[in-house]
Amino acid sequence: MTTTLAGLTPARRVSRPRLLAALLAVSVALNLCFVAGAVWTRLNPPPVLSVSERFHRLAKSLDLSPPQQAAFDQYVASMLARGDRVRQAVEPLLDNALDEMAKPDANQARVLEFLDEAGARRREFQREAVSATLTELATLTPDQRAKFITAERAFRAAQRRRRAEETR
Repeated sequence: MTTTLAGLTPARRVSRPRLLAALLAVSVALNLCFVAGAVWTRLNPPPVLSVSERFHRLAKSLDLSPPQQAAFDQYVASMLARGDRVRQAVEPLLDNALDEMAKPDANQARVLEFLDEAGARRREFQREAVSATLTELATLTPDQRAKFITAERAFRAAQRRRRAEETR
């Protein structure tokens, strides 16, 4: 007795060409999605946060107590003011170095003096910033401190990636 006489239909098998066509279609669809995602991320990079916005988000993620929030606000204000002071101190020195280099008979020693002074001012700022940051970190719990450091590492990594992309 055959399967059709018994009322049973034979199992339908997908032909090899149809299976290959289906796999090819799925592969093409996945590749298109990947390429579209890559293009989308290039055309729509994440927004760059201002320093104050970044600190505001950080404070929110740390879930600070009122005394901690007051200390954090003071820390942010001092960091912003310190950044302004260092820019005001360093930019004229860099401008002077460029002005000297623009001269036909540029004095290399003078250019290097301006750059050394600018570097010294930046190092001074960094020392003050480290001191202020350590003072701020002392007001945080160990978990908050870990979150703070993790956020700063992520920020620095994002800056490095952004600079690397800009040089391409």
